[in-house]
Amino acid sequence: MRQILSLVAASLFSLIPATGHAMTILRLDTNLILYGPVVREDLAPFRQELSRAPVKHVVLAESRGGDLTAAYGIAELIRKNNINTSVKGYCVSSCAVMFMAGTERQIIEEKNYKKTILGFHAPHNKETKEISVNGVPKLRDYILKTSGGKFPPELLDKAMNIRDASDMLIFYYPEEGKQSVWFCPAGAKPRPKGCEKLEGDALSAGVLTTLDRLNVATLDPKPSKTEEGKEPEDPVNSASEK
Repeated sequence: MRQILSLVAASLFSLIPATGHAMTILRLDTNLILYGPVVREDLAPFRQELSRAPVKHVVLAESRGGDLTAAYGIAELIRKNNINTSVKGYCVSSCAVMFMAGTERQIIEEKNYKKTILGFHAPHNKETKEISVNGVPKLRDYILKTSGGKFPPELLDKAMNIRDASDMLIFYYPEEGKQSVWFCPAGAKPRPKGCEKLEGDALSAGVLTTLDRLNVATLDPKPSKTEEGKEPEDPVNSASEK
């Protein structure tokens, strides 16, 4: 069976709305796939999807973050509705905020899963890139709460006490014998080898709730009796975009 998220990634440019600014939301049965930049207006369509039909799982893919207010709002809806989250590709800044709201949190099983990253840093002004000192306590408390108190203080300090808006604490999928946590200051090259190595991993830090990688085939809606034996429909074409 073809993998849903691989097809979504391949169709990324053709599926992004004409404005090029809003996050794209795709529905597949009880699953929502979110990718692209997060803007203030994304909260309303996400809320509408929840009211339209049940949602059990949110996949976050290829997002460099964006509006933190919208991310907090979406995260609260994910938390209140006991929705699981998973990630494909890069999910940093506000995207990671939404990811952390999931009841269960996993990385997608796919060819390039080793390149998947989750990135955290202090909030900042989108226009001026100035660090929002007043917003740090809320984000710090949020990360501690959603990680079940597991997020190490020294890693949290690295993420919150930054000098540049592009500084980032990043987590890769943890594998035995391989470095998986890095602090990358702005301009560090190559990434991640040009970054600072840090102790820990995404599981012990409470970022992931399991090391089991999610097989996206399990997100496919079950075929009805009349559909059994037929060629499965292209999951991207069958998804509805909002």
